[in-house]
Amino acid sequence: MDDSHWHLFAVEYAHSTGVAESRLVEGADASARVDMGWYFFVAAGTGRLVLIDCGTDAFVSRPALRRSWSVDRAITVVEALARLGAGPSDVTDIVLTHHHWDHVGGLPSFPGAEVHAHRGEWGRVPERLRRRRTSRGRIHTFSTPSQELWPGLRVRVSGAHTRHQLMVELRCADRLLVVASDAAYRYRNIEEGLPVAVTGDAERNVADVARAVRSAGAGNVLPGHDPALFERYGSSVEGVAAVCP
Repeated sequence: MDDSHWHLFAVEYAHSTGVAESRLVEGADASARVDMGWYFFVAAGTGRLVLIDCGTDAFVSRPALRRSWSVDRAITVVEALARLGAGPSDVTDIVLTHHHWDHVGGLPSFPGAEVHAHRGEWGRVPERLRRRRTSRGRIHTFSTPSQELWPGLRVRVSGAHTRHQLMVELRCADRLLVVASDAAYRYRNIEEGLPVAVTGDAERNVADVARAVRSAGAGNVLPGHDPALFERYGSSVEGVAAVCP
């Protein structure tokens, strides 16, 4: 395989049932209820095992949070990664798309990994997580709007979910994949051009997702919280979506 080509998987660590769709899609019917997936992506290529975000164990340790998001099943991020036959020491790098708790909370589980993040987002990660990581000198931050981290994998400030949220573009076999993260919670955001419920700029959110669709194709833009991902990219392992095996 060409070194610039990557394998990509999504790994579920929690699942919610009956979440108000209006928490995810701006303008959705307040009475509509949907399932919600909680997962991170795992990219393998160029001799690296890269987590795109790293989930959280909060649903395991905090029952009140679990109830507030109607979570019906949850495991730790290490247990989730084990579904791919990998452990914490196998993870070489973590790319953080933004600073929110469900994307950065798993950092302590992967102490040997180098973290890659936009400087504006890293500065908003909880201090207790930053302090531990900084003391190990395993941080790569940048302030440019676009950055190639490795051949075939690039990040761009895009999506307007947070000020410096990143989308991740990676070359997989004969196609380009875009991990939209929370710029698109659900496929509905992508396919119907609807903004996410949490954004500082709804117009830019929609425009950036549309730009990703034009670049990669609608089927190759991956949302951040839609359990339908695991139906579209099935695998023989429960809780694993083989997006590009």
